[in-house]
Amino acid sequence: MSLTDQLKEDYPSLIEVKDHTHIPSHPYKFFRTSEDKIIGIAQEEMSEREARLLSAFMTPFEFPDFKLSHQERVWKEYLEGDTEELILPSNPYKIRYVFFSLADQSLDTDDFQEALQALFPEEMPLIWQNSQEGFIIEEFFKKDQEPISFEMVIDILMSDFYTKLQFYISDEIYDINQYRRAFEWANRCSVLSKKYQPAEVVHFHDVIPYLFIDAIPAEDLASLQHSILSEAEEDIELLRTIRVFLESGSNTSLAAKLLFMHRNSLQYRVDKFIDKTGVDIKQFEKAAIVYLLLIYLNP
Repeated sequence: MSLTDQLKEDYPSLIEVKDHTHIPSHPYKFFRTSEDKIIGIAQEEMSEREARLLSAFMTPFEFPDFKLSHQERVWKEYLEGDTEELILPSNPYKIRYVFFSLADQSLDTDDFQEALQALFPEEMPLIWQNSQEGFIIEEFFKKDQEPISFEMVIDILMSDFYTKLQFYISDEIYDINQYRRAFEWANRCSVLSKKYQPAEVVHFHDVIPYLFIDAIPAEDLASLQHSILSEAEEDIELLRTIRVFLESGSNTSLAAKLLFMHRNSLQYRVDKFIDKTGVDIKQFEKAAIVYLLLIYLNP
């Protein structure tokens, strides 16, 4: 019998929480078990002494949802479809969604949230989706308000918290009637950015190629890989070179500089790839297909 089953006999209210968007309301006390499960027990079924005993072999856990401000709760209920209308004290003239993902699940979320909020000129609505992921609604009320450049601050945040971070930045949304639809789209793109991990800071336009890749069945991608890459399929160094070449806009001089090699050496590799595959990547339409395969393979 598992620990959860044993506790269930003494605490009938015990639940296992897998999705924190469906957690019960207070008064519940939550714990993380040694099996990395989140369980909750109604506080009325526990004395303070029992709570201390349970804390001795399980880690007390608190869902950030319980700390939502009124504005954050309004946003959350609207985005999840619990309310039909978004009623704010004042409406921003535009917004964008900033999703974040933390590698370390033991990180103090309060400290991280405070550091993240400090980046913005004013406190922004921040909603946690679980103990490692969440998003900020970056609201713009002034025309001269500059968007935060996360490329400039991510190294500082990672060094401060000793963990890997990834941000996904949505496009800007001006129409309040599109906020929910735009959130669903941004959430989907954020999931793709974490799946393929193209960079530490990902903007909406960076995800577009992965939308095409993700829509193709895996067996079809494998067939394309074998057919198009042909004899170059196993030459990882060559594939990496071609990817940098294509990402450099097929600019031989720029790609050679990025790869720390002579321009003639790079040209030799491009010609080698064309000879091995029969695909002339100097033609845009063929280069586009090869590039989609390369970002999927991530050589």
